[in-house]
Amino acid sequence: LVLGACGGGSSGGTSARAVALGGSCPAAFAPAPGENRGFPSDGRERVFHVLLPEGDLAAPRPLFVSLTGTVQRELDFAAQSELDQLPRDGWIVAAPVRTCSQNGTNCAQIGSDGRIWEPWYDGTIAGPSDDEGPDVRFVEAMVRCIATRWAVDAERIYVGGISAGGSFTNRNVTFNSDFFAGGVASSGNWYGGRAAPVSPRPMSRSLVVVIWGGPHDVWPPTNPIADYDPETKQAALYYAAQPEVVTLSCTGSHGHIWPAAMTSWLAATLLSHPKGTAPADFALSPPPPGYSCVLGEYTDHCSTAP
Repeated sequence: LVLGACGGGSSGGTSARAVALGGSCPAAFAPAPGENRGFPSDGRERVFHVLLPEGDLAAPRPLFVSLTGTVQRELDFAAQSELDQLPRDGWIVAAPVRTCSQNGTNCAQIGSDGRIWEPWYDGTIAGPSDDEGPDVRFVEAMVRCIATRWAVDAERIYVGGISAGGSFTNRNVTFNSDFFAGGVASSGNWYGGRAAPVSPRPMSRSLVVVIWGGPHDVWPPTNPIADYDPETKQAALYYAAQPEVVTLSCTGSHGHIWPAAMTSWLAATLLSHPKGTAPADFALSPPPPGYSCVLGEYTDHCSTAP
């Protein structure tokens, strides 16, 4: 099934559910709206932001984890992507902060520990591993701590990001598919398969959207060292091979940036498929004009679409 500039299709969704996530925080830590500092995780103090909807927050709300890439600061990415507008529709948005960003160092250079850039630790682990990594653990711990103060819908927790944030999204949804209902990996690396565990670990029911930005989806824009065409294909092939995962492969001509024009549609698509929904029950609605989405793996990106 192909929808958008490459074809047509139908729309639909599932009925709403709301099951509150069990919350827990490190000792003496209490989450607050806005910036939260000093959150202990894996022997480090981490920082995260919480963006809240208005009104009564007693009923469980969907939550989206916003993951920036190498260049944009966390809240700058949330604004550019328009993920910071999701609270208007009742979402809680959580934006974890990279250690390089909270330490005021340049995230786009080789790290002091030898990592390639410094957006997230887990995306650049050298070699295959069954260890999800400290950032994956931090993200889940952050969400569970948020849930101690504001009700979070346990079946509507999603994650998404751009570039290195897309790579880190791949890491979260493959290593922690029991926790996330789905994710959006926009222009994310697959790192030759290192985004996934080395040992067999079938993913649980979830929805993963893989987005490619067309022939200009490279980084840096001049003298590029990364081409996200083969990277996104590898990720989509992996997810499509998981029998419990609904895989959407989407493309546009927006280049190496989160396509803000898709954000509202992406949010509605994620909400239509809460955790535990059977893959056969997913119904794909048409994406915004200029974008194309294929249900399952793809053989090309429809890069000639207007």
